[in-house]
Amino acid sequence: MMDDLTGKLVKLRPVRDEDFEYFASLRNDLRTQAWNQRMPPCFTAKKIKERFEKITEKKDAGLWSIEAKDGKLIGYLNYEEGPQRLAATVGIATGMEAWGKDYAREAVELVLEFLFVERGLQVVRLWTNSWNVRAVGLAKKLGFRDSIRLREEVVMGGKLYDALMMDMLREEYYESRSLKEGAAVNQNR
Repeated sequence: MMDDLTGKLVKLRPVRDEDFEYFASLRNDLRTQAWNQRMPPCFTAKKIKERFEKITEKKDAGLWSIEAKDGKLIGYLNYEEGPQRLAATVGIATGMEAWGKDYAREAVELVLEFLFVERGLQVVRLWTNSWNVRAVGLAKKLGFRDSIRLREEVVMGGKLYDALMMDMLREEYYESRSLKEGAAVNQNR
């Protein structure tokens, strides 16, 4: 079971069974999860739960529900290491009601500290796509850099967009936050 990670705006907590209905609604909303419009989304709470259980069965993976300080569920954040103890890929989804409120920034920042400081990883990655200007901007604000660009890989609204992998190295994380290696100073708490 994952421990809570708490910031000023959000708390990342273990997932509860009742959360999966909301997660399914996020995955079915083309505004929040539209990687590809070739097929309509048809996720159920059961399907999402099964998918996440497969990920979290791995010992080097994690999943949290994201709650606003008022206790309202606003999304989820997950990570999966690979190669083990070297790198991880993170994913986040929040409902549109949470956009523009700095919740996603703080949630990712909490997980970056967990992965770099507590887990000791060398690199953290994320995938997004070029039409998702908000996600690209947030990733750059946090210190992620472009790593891989798969051109015209994603269909959105009948148009083709690039899939992007962005990453951050351990040294970049510590340097950008003026931390010394091994220091755990959460600026969000």
